[in-house]
Amino acid sequence: CEQRCQIFTMKGECSLLACLVCLGLSAAVAGASFTGLGFVGSSLLLPQNRLGGSAQCLAAPSQPSIAGTGRRSGRAPTLKMTAATPETAESDSFSAVARDVPRYRFAPSPTGSLHVGGARTALYNYLAAKKNNGKFVVRIEDTDLARSTKESEASMIADLKWLGLEWDEGPSVGGPGGQYRQSERAEIYKQMAEKLVAAGHAYPCFCTEEELEEKRKKAEADGSQVAYDGTWRDADPEEVKKRMEAGEPFTYRFKVPKGKVVTIQDLVRGRVSWDVEATLGDFILLRSNGVPVYNFCVAVDDALMGVTTVVRAEEHLTNTIRQVLVLEALGFHVPEYAHCSLILGEDRSKLSKRHGATSCDQFRLEGYLPDAMINYLALLGWNDGTDKDIYTREELIEAFDLTRVTPSPAMFDTGKLKWINGQHLRALPAEEFAERLGAAMVAEGLVAEGNEALATHAGEMLQQKCDLVNDGVAQMRDILDYQLTATAEQDEAAPQILGDDFAALAKAIVESHAKGDMPTGPDAEATFKDWVSAIGKATGRKGKRLFFPARLAITGNLAGPDIGAQVASLALAEAAGAKGVVPMAARMEALGKFVEERQDLLKSKARGGKGGAASVPDEAVPQRIFETVAKLAPAQQREVLAAAEGLLQQSGGKGAAKPKKKAGPTKVLDRSGNVEPVTRLDIRVGKILSCEKHPDADSLYLEQIDVGEEEPRQVISGLANFIPLDDMQGRMVTVLCNLKPVKMRGILSSGMVLCGSNEEHSQVELLEPPEGAQVGEHLLLDGYGVMQPGEEDAVLKSKSQQNVWKMVAPDMALDNEGKATYNGKLFATSKGPLTCKSLRDCQLG
Repeated sequence: CEQRCQIFTMKGECSLLACLVCLGLSAAVAGASFTGLGFVGSSLLLPQNRLGGSAQCLAAPSQPSIAGTGRRSGRAPTLKMTAATPETAESDSFSAVARDVPRYRFAPSPTGSLHVGGARTALYNYLAAKKNNGKFVVRIEDTDLARSTKESEASMIADLKWLGLEWDEGPSVGGPGGQYRQSERAEIYKQMAEKLVAAGHAYPCFCTEEELEEKRKKAEADGSQVAYDGTWRDADPEEVKKRMEAGEPFTYRFKVPKGKVVTIQDLVRGRVSWDVEATLGDFILLRSNGVPVYNFCVAVDDALMGVTTVVRAEEHLTNTIRQVLVLEALGFHVPEYAHCSLILGEDRSKLSKRHGATSCDQFRLEGYLPDAMINYLALLGWNDGTDKDIYTREELIEAFDLTRVTPSPAMFDTGKLKWINGQHLRALPAEEFAERLGAAMVAEGLVAEGNEALATHAGEMLQQKCDLVNDGVAQMRDILDYQLTATAEQDEAAPQILGDDFAALAKAIVESHAKGDMPTGPDAEATFKDWVSAIGKATGRKGKRLFFPARLAITGNLAGPDIGAQVASLALAEAAGAKGVVPMAARMEALGKFVEERQDLLKSKARGGKGGAASVPDEAVPQRIFETVAKLAPAQQREVLAAAEGLLQQSGGKGAAKPKKKAGPTKVLDRSGNVEPVTRLDIRVGKILSCEKHPDADSLYLEQIDVGEEEPRQVISGLANFIPLDDMQGRMVTVLCNLKPVKMRGILSSGMVLCGSNEEHSQVELLEPPEGAQVGEHLLLDGYGVMQPGEEDAVLKSKSQQNVWKMVAPDMALDNEGKATYNGKLFATSKGPLTCKSLRDCQLG
């Protein structure tokens, strides 16, 4: 305004009155006529002002406030001072939105991308609004002119939409709050600042930056509080008027009340109080260039937009002091507050870019699903009192409660986020996953354009093996490539496979392909296993000895999806013009050359051995021979038998003392005359290849375990409450393999992981094989030999068979050294006994 606020000393009983010249009230000197002024309660009704609009109601000064009739008189009206009230404040020309429903807001500053911390804040506000049938408001706080950009705002809006956090009011939606960008609300802040000046809650300050810096240095030198010293707080009105008329730059400062204590009941942190005078000095509301300060804008916007609950990060807690002071001075309702904990990186420091991806857009580009992101973000500082980890959006809305948000810092665990994403990914309809995977293959340049047949096949093959959509693209690249030599040179399992006459099997596969017998088209998966079985019969191989080397020869890898599915992928990818495809013909040519040129690898033995047969104790040699020969093909077994008979003949038939015949039956019997039940159990050494939480039961793990068969076994165990998920990955375990498969919460389990447990079942530990034990190895039991049941007990299906474990279990235990026993007899592998880490003298099961 051209004119400046002036303060006049009134005669009589009155004290100070802020003359609202800048709002259009033409004031005269003391004793002048007050014609045209009306009073409503403790508020002063002003005539039409410079800013437009009809008469508006402004709260009178908080010390004193005007009380009177406004009628013409020969003396000034008597003045009283009272604080403004919410009712009078909300009668301004900028009226507040009704607080008739719960109203929550997310107010980001567009100075960068949407960080996961901001996304969590938005999510908590969104969930609380939906849970309580309220409104979710988005407001852009862009008063930082130097850093705020339209590009950042557009990016944040896009991220919120990607997360599915649709707002009820805000940019592009509108609403009763009017403008939802602070840069568009300058006039509002100006009028509110003038209102505070008029009410005696603010004043102009003419201190220069140099003067303020000098005050700061002096305070620091004196060891006193570094805060504004109130130089212009009670300045001479004439001096103020003089400087204003001279056009000197000034700021508006809030007059912090003496002895004031601000207290809030934080929904997360409980009761929080501040001694205002000891905490801060008179703070700036409007800068000298007219730009409002952050805390002033926030308080005004929260009030006028009817925000009932402010949910934000704990770093804003100290801002609450200034905002509450402004709200109370303007006579507005103070909202509830909920200050959420910080999010830390895995090193327990505040999460930042150095911890990896931290923005929503980065996670989107890496292939994370929006539903998985909000699922994980919700758990960063909140839980519903259960062990549940996987939630749909609807379940989060139903379960969410701000009172269950914890004040303790939350640690961002990318591994858990990825696991949660995998759960959501595998739960997608097959068509949706295929569509996402097809789009990712195009985006990453695997194919030039979408191909429905390839995407559908790849989706069926990979959905259950991916934690990220982008993982599927990486796996497809591996499937289409052929890295036989690299695998043979680098994979620890390769030497044992290559040394088992790999050349003969490779030759049979190459010849079959040359004859056109190998299925290689898009429908190869349907007949592939029959073809492999035929190759096995021709080469005297079956099971693991057949499928592992066949996988290596055809795919160039020792892991991955079903071989037939991979072969079909080659045909579909070729038809789609995919990059990096090594066709089957080229693979067979490379396989033939490998067999010819890499005799060094074909003759190698398993890596990591510790002395071979020479290291086996004398008493364990017969059992080791039995186990080793059992794994050979019949033709190879005959060779071993001939060699053994030759050695025996060379020794004159006196290689060993003849064992004494034992009286009684040849089979070990139980008390009823039946075969000893423990010998009917198929217990083997296994290795956990992957482990994840059961999608429908948080106390269960879903494990894929290699027990020496063609494909891993799927086993479900109740270990989630006892052993961390990360500790399960890659563990060597003991698996009971011939129990009847059963469904556990909808998923089939084909085995049992054996563990030790204390009497209270409060401590559970895995029964671990000794170092060097071989995957698939059957256990030995002292006095019984190798526990390898007959074909009739391959699966304990019948009622009598199902009772076998019930009979055996009570007599299985750990001894005082933690070793596994049955009726006091020791279980063992070829490398020694099985043990639990710390448990002793307790039950096995």
